[in-house]
Amino acid sequence: MNNSLYLKRYVETHPDNKMAWYLLGKEYEQAGEQGKANYCYNKAEGVYEAFELSQVPSDIWKNYEQRLLEMERDKDLKRKRIRRLLAALVLLLLVFIPPAQAPGYSSAEVAEGRFPPDEPVSASSANKGKNHSRNEPLYIAVASGQANNSSSMLPSLLQQPRQLPAWSVALGMKRSGKWLLWSKDMERLYGLHRNDQGAIAIQPYEGAAGECNCEPASSSALKRGAERWANLQVETAVLQEAANRYKARHDQLPKSLNDLTQPYPDNWLSGRSKAMEDMFGALMKQQSQGAGGQGNQQGHMTEEPGYWGTSPKGDPFFEQPLQVIIDRKHHRLAVVSGSVLLRNYAVGLGGAKTPLGDFHISDKVVNPNGTTKGPYGTRGMQLSDTLYAIHGTEDVDSIGANESEGCIRMLKQDVEELFDMIPMGTAVKIQEGVLPEELWTPKERFKLKHSQGQTNPGKVYHWLD
Repeated sequence: MNNSLYLKRYVETHPDNKMAWYLLGKEYEQAGEQGKANYCYNKAEGVYEAFELSQVPSDIWKNYEQRLLEMERDKDLKRKRIRRLLAALVLLLLVFIPPAQAPGYSSAEVAEGRFPPDEPVSASSANKGKNHSRNEPLYIAVASGQANNSSSMLPSLLQQPRQLPAWSVALGMKRSGKWLLWSKDMERLYGLHRNDQGAIAIQPYEGAAGECNCEPASSSALKRGAERWANLQVETAVLQEAANRYKARHDQLPKSLNDLTQPYPDNWLSGRSKAMEDMFGALMKQQSQGAGGQGNQQGHMTEEPGYWGTSPKGDPFFEQPLQVIIDRKHHRLAVVSGSVLLRNYAVGLGGAKTPLGDFHISDKVVNPNGTTKGPYGTRGMQLSDTLYAIHGTEDVDSIGANESEGCIRMLKQDVEELFDMIPMGTAVKIQEGVLPEELWTPKERFKLKHSQGQTNPGKVYHWLD
């Protein structure tokens, strides 16, 4: 691997290191790739001027570069050792542990990945208290091994092998800097299977092809089930956030979904979905008992699948609250939960007129101009008790620029999806340089069936635009 690849890997994990960007630019310049070099010099900002214009001795930056390269080479060697150990672990498990055979399927079918049918844990059957077939997978999501250049989730899952469900499927979240990217199209990495005697078999799928010296099995039959599971987790996170914001205001959880979908100004949620209606009772019970989340990532699972197809208690995947982060430097607005990034939109801002700080959604209104036309577009979400708001715009050319008077402008399809995803009371943080520049939105947008009465004809809004 040449120096530029090591430096490129370094700046991907340390994007705020201006010196590293400068060094990468020098590598590209020496290779004759001036366009890439200029991009890196722009990222380096003041460091480029300091070294190029002030004529700092070259041995200073060369010594720094050598230290960075040594650090990254050491990390690369460590990653390779971990992967070799992981491959050896998988091989030992496959050789010395008898494979678990799913009921009704032959050993050959298990080995070829032709099991089980595409029947994932469903919201409706869980809500009715039905026992799930052992042929149904429990989905979990982890950082993809290829994406974060570290070992996969196998060692942590195998710490308590007898607590594994009969069959679980691990989905891989790609990484963008420090963020894990949530998608309904996450790669299927591994299937883990355990029989009644506790014997385990590991079946790598296409997403894990680079992590083991093996022939991965096709996981196409799992695609629809994984998509439904991923979508269900997002709906759960939205409902859970709305219930928590409602509780913060009223000191009690909502008694029905109707409490969250009242007309303005009590429209904590803009609407509802069938899955939300089905899960409401189970989720409120789980919330009232103070159950923790993300048992799925720790491997604490038992035989019986939970409501959400993850851990035994039925904990939803997302443990951390939803929040909105606005990146003033990169003109981005993201919906996140902890380190998981669900959406990343392009926005128009006002530069220094858009204030840094912590806010919350204090007001949600459809057609804040009174019609579908006007400077605020079709949706508006006020930030605390200020004149700043997140809203639509008719000036689509201002997206990605600093042309507003301080408000956050969004494209119509983006602001309408955001309006449905974030409940009233959701925390909003305006910061600098914290989000990836890569946009992250699905082809099929999140959409709720809207409740009536979310306009506010009694008020004329005068946000700063």
